[in-house]
Amino acid sequence: MNNTELTRNRHGIGKKWLYLLLSTFLPFYLSTCLYSAVVNKAIAKVNDDIILQSDYEEAVNPVIEQIKKTYGEVMPQEDMDKKIAEIKKELLDQMIDQKLLLQEAKKKDVKVSKREVDDGIETVKDRFKRKNGKMLTSIEADAEFNSELQKQNLTMAKFRDKLREDIMVNKLIEDGVVRKVTPPSDDELKSYYEKNRDKIDEPEKVSVRHILIRVEKNASTKEKSQALNKIKEVQQKLKKGEDFAKLAQQYSEDPGSQKSGGELGFIVRGMMVKNFEDTAFKTPVGEISDYFETEFGYHILKVDAKQAKQKRSFEDVKLNLEKYLLAEKRQEEYEKYIKNLRDKSNISSDIK
Repeated sequence: MNNTELTRNRHGIGKKWLYLLLSTFLPFYLSTCLYSAVVNKAIAKVNDDIILQSDYEEAVNPVIEQIKKTYGEVMPQEDMDKKIAEIKKELLDQMIDQKLLLQEAKKKDVKVSKREVDDGIETVKDRFKRKNGKMLTSIEADAEFNSELQKQNLTMAKFRDKLREDIMVNKLIEDGVVRKVTPPSDDELKSYYEKNRDKIDEPEKVSVRHILIRVEKNASTKEKSQALNKIKEVQQKLKKGEDFAKLAQQYSEDPGSQKSGGELGFIVRGMMVKNFEDTAFKTPVGEISDYFETEFGYHILKVDAKQAKQKRSFEDVKLNLEKYLLAEKRQEEYEKYIKNLRDKSNISSDIK
C-alpha cells in the first residue's frame, strides 16, 4: 500500500480542465489513424462530425488500465466499475468538447501559419532529446521522434494536420476565453485571503513511516488471526530494539513504502484514513505506536518529525492567490463557452 491507497477521496480521478490541457503549448496528441474494422464505428455524433470507437478506445484504455493498476487491490469491484464508467463518460465529454472547439475554430476561420506548425514540430521534437536521463544527438532525437510516429501509425503530413488543428483550437480559446478574463483585483485577493485563512495557512504536519500487514476486506477469521500474530511478532522485535526501517523492509506489505523502510513522508490532517491519522498525530516524535487496525490491515508507525501550523501573510501568498483565482475565472469562462457551443449543437452518443 502506498500513500495514495491510504489517502481518503483519492479514488476519484478529477476531470481535467480542457482549457489547461490545450493552453499548454502544443500537447503531443499521438492517436492512431488506422482503425480496425471490428471497432471502426461511430459512437458519437457532434453536428456533422463523428467520434469513432477506435479513437475512443485509444484514449480511454490506457486510463482504465492505470486506474486498475493503481486501485485494483484496494477498491471494491463495484466501486471500480462505477469509477470506470465515470471516467469513460468524462473522456467522451472531452472528445466531444474538442470536436466542438475545432468546428468553431474552422467556422471563425482561425488562421495558422506554416511557421507556427514548424515551430510546434520543433517543440515536440525537443521532448525526444533526452532518453533515460541521457542527452541524445539531433540525429538520435529525430530517430526517436520518427519511431514514435511509426508506432502511432502517423505520417508527418497527418501529424502536421493534427498540430495545425491543435493550434487553431488554442487560438480560439485564447481569444474566446483567456482575453476576456481580467486578473483579480487586490480587493478580491484580500477578500479571498480573509475568508480562507484556514486553507491558506501551512497546516500541522507529521512525518511518519509505517509497517503494514495486509488484511483483505473479505479475509477469513484464520487469515485475520495470522495477520494479527505477524504484527505482534514485529512489535516484539521493535520492543527489543530492532531497527524500524529494517523491519519495514523485511515485513511490510506496502509496496509503496516497503523499500524505503516504511517512509511515507509528511502528512496533514484530512489526508489519511482517520485511524491512521489519529495515531500519527498523537504519537510523540521518535516514538513507535502500538499496533492498530485500518481498512487495509494492521499497522505500526513511527513518527520521525512534526511541524506546527504556520501562519502565512497576505504578501507571502498574494502571487499564488492571483494565479489561482485567475485560473478559476478562466475555468468558469471556459465552461460557459463550452456550454454555449453545446447548447447550439446537435450531439448524440451511444455511451451513457
